[in-house]
Amino acid sequence: MDTANGDLVTVSYTCNDCGLFHEHHAYAGDVAAALHQVRWMAQVIMFGDDYVHCGFPMEEAEYDIERLCYRSSNNGGSLNVVSLPTRVLRCRCGFQLEVPE
Repeated sequence: MDTANGDLVTVSYTCNDCGLFHEHHAYAGDVAAALHQVRWMAQVIMFGDDYVHCGFPMEEAEYDIERLCYRSSNNGGSLNVVSLPTRVLRCRCGFQLEVPE
C-alpha cells in the first residue's frame, strides 16, 4: 500500500452524462486531489467521521469552548452569549479547522 497518498477509501458517484452509478477503491490523497480541482468544493473533505486535508485524516489538537455574542432586538438590544463546545483539528501541513463537538 502506498501510504504517501493516505488511506484506501471506497468512492461512489453517479455520472452526470450517462447516469450510471460507479463505486471503486481509491487513495484518499487521489480523491482529495480530484475534488480540489472543482472550484466550488471546500478544501476539507469528510470521509465517514474523519475530516481530510492533504489526503490524510486530520488529528484532534484540542477542545475549546467558543463563546458567540449577539444582540437581540426582542430583548431590548441586550447582549446574549451562546457557548458552543468545539474540537480543533489539525492537518500535517499545519492547517487547522474548528468543528462543533
